[in-house]
Amino acid sequence: MIVANRMSPNPWTISPDATVADALKLMQTHGVRHLPVVEDGQLVGLATDIDLRTAYFASLLEELSVRDVMSHDPLVIDSGETVYQAARLIHQHKLTGMPVMENGRLVGIITLADILRVFVSLLGLLQESTRLDVALRPGSEALEEVYAIIRKQGGEVISVAQLSSDVGRRIYTFRLKKTEFEPLAEALQAAGHGVLR
Repeated sequence: MIVANRMSPNPWTISPDATVADALKLMQTHGVRHLPVVEDGQLVGLATDIDLRTAYFASLLEELSVRDVMSHDPLVIDSGETVYQAARLIHQHKLTGMPVMENGRLVGIITLADILRVFVSLLGLLQESTRLDVALRPGSEALEEVYAIIRKQGGEVISVAQLSSDVGRRIYTFRLKKTEFEPLAEALQAAGHGVLR
């Protein structure tokens, strides 16, 4: 899953010489919280709603421009990178969004909200479902066995994630299409797996 397919393309941009008030008005008009700052066709910064709101009252006392409050040389990501890499960078650097570049040209922006939407969709949280947390019994075939038990009980896996990989205690969480929990839990326990409640 690449950034180009999950970003907001053709983002609204602003000049570094615009006022803080103009930038806030542009954000409010278009319902955005990030404005790439472009000068002579080149990305030179990023202004967020937090940057601008923090500076707003000071800008009433003196003439502050976007250049005065923007992040200079913001961290960017290539449109061909994965959403997972974008998520790692946003998390590591405590960002709320990043400009997306392609061949040195600004083509979009990917935000924390975009990434959250991807993960919510991948985890199947937007549809009615059943969550099942399983501590696998020891053995290399344990995960395949859990899948087989789920299928045999009429369950259908939407997503699966590993919660713990500690030696001797591998815990997986399964998101299933809405199904009866208790018969499934009993079948898994009978096969030696732990069901966490």
